[in-house]
Amino acid sequence: MKAWQEKLADFAVCITAGMLLATGGMMMSIGHQQVKITTQVESITEKLDALTENMKTLDVRVRELEIQR
Repeated sequence: MKAWQEKLADFAVCITAGMLLATGGMMMSIGHQQVKITTQVESITEKLDALTENMKTLDVRVRELEIQR
């Protein structure tokens, strides 16, 4: 193999390795974002559950007040 072919092959290997590292980094970043989104969705769901319970409690109180009238 000629010297320039060896250098070209080394360059191709370096480029490929760099691309693989970049892809892995992007996948990790996307995974981290998915975890953050999942956590936020869980938090919103918990808050909606709490609001639903509060609405039920308020409904019961309103009915009690209507009965007292």
